[in-house]
Amino acid sequence: MRTSWDSFQREAIEKLRALIRIDTTNPPGNERRATDFIAAALGAEGIDSVVLEKEPGRANLVARIRGGALEPLMLSSHTDVVPVERDRWTRAPFGADLAEGFVWGRGAVDMKAKCAMDLGLALAIRRAGMTPDRDLIIAAVADEEAGSELGAKFLVASHPDLVRAGWVLNEAGGFTLYLGTRRYYPIQVAEKGFVTLRMTVSAPPGHGSIPRSDTAIAWLADLIVRIVRTPMRHKLTPLMRRTLADLGVDPANAPPLFRAMMANTVSPTMLRAGYKDNVIPGEASVVLDGRTLPGETVQSFMRELRDIVGPEPALEIIKSAPPAEASADSPLFRMIADHLEQADRGAKAIAWMLPGATDSKFYAQLGATCYGFAPVRIGPRTPFGSLYHGNDERIPVDGFLWGLRVYSEVVLEFLGLKFTDVFA
Repeated sequence: MRTSWDSFQREAIEKLRALIRIDTTNPPGNERRATDFIAAALGAEGIDSVVLEKEPGRANLVARIRGGALEPLMLSSHTDVVPVERDRWTRAPFGADLAEGFVWGRGAVDMKAKCAMDLGLALAIRRAGMTPDRDLIIAAVADEEAGSELGAKFLVASHPDLVRAGWVLNEAGGFTLYLGTRRYYPIQVAEKGFVTLRMTVSAPPGHGSIPRSDTAIAWLADLIVRIVRTPMRHKLTPLMRRTLADLGVDPANAPPLFRAMMANTVSPTMLRAGYKDNVIPGEASVVLDGRTLPGETVQSFMRELRDIVGPEPALEIIKSAPPAEASADSPLFRMIADHLEQADRGAKAIAWMLPGATDSKFYAQLGATCYGFAPVRIGPRTPFGSLYHGNDERIPVDGFLWGLRVYSEVVLEFLGLKFTDVFA
């Protein structure tokens, strides 16, 4: 039975609001509550799902609608969200208020909106009784906001057959980008890797009443200043050369938005030193958030960092994951671009590199072609970029529904189905 498009839109909004109301702040995560909700919705339509946990409560859900022999398509989302500063929010961060034309709440943008789209599409396809040309896999995973050790990385390493797909649609692409008077829709085809490490220095301790200039804290402070004032080497990848050309941006004068896409980067994020107010500590450390371009490795990043800080500080790698890049010339990429440009006449879809990280880097290790595509139409006055991990996170209802239509059209076409096969 086909689903009314009007009722499907209402259902998607309510699924999004229900997911936002489930507090899956990471840490501690508790993603099991979200996967239980998704599993119940799928099960009500006869779609079985598998729920797997590396640690109790840190649940990952994978479901599959069987199709033809073409390579499977996986729709992936993560159910965990970052913490909130409740006193800085205008509305309750887990209230899912529908007000001022927005759905408000932590995860509205990152990334329960796409989770609701994925869930809704799977239900609509099953209700229509259609058999796609390829398997459709739905993945709702844990722990993306903390590095994916308990989520996609765990599934890829321990249960690869569940999430092995030819194609993956994940987060961080398909939103409206305004540059001057032009509108663009970035489609993420690449993302930087990450190298999280701890830099530690040591020096003789002493009494706080006798100041010295050669303390561990002073040394670490000098190194931090050196890091933030010394850019890593400029490197323009072929993808970024293409992206900047499409945008008409001169690489030599690129705005700040693009600079992190043209070099490895490193940012100090957490400091630790001392144990008593009148003791000069003998050790001080800082956590560094390193990001690596496609084509770079942990080893090449560490060599570049050593050139900045010298040989003396101890560098301990806490976690790392490689960069990833897919082709921007595939049938699926062209399909996404065509649908975006048809839905917003005069706009241009472009290939994009994400300076951050998503679960796509892990799926790519199984051979998948991964794109960031969670479409939403944004007005020029909506601070979309700052809503990721920001206060008052929210998504415009009309922009979400616009994206829901584009997303549904792309997914159904790639599955070999017509929109009118599924929706009335």
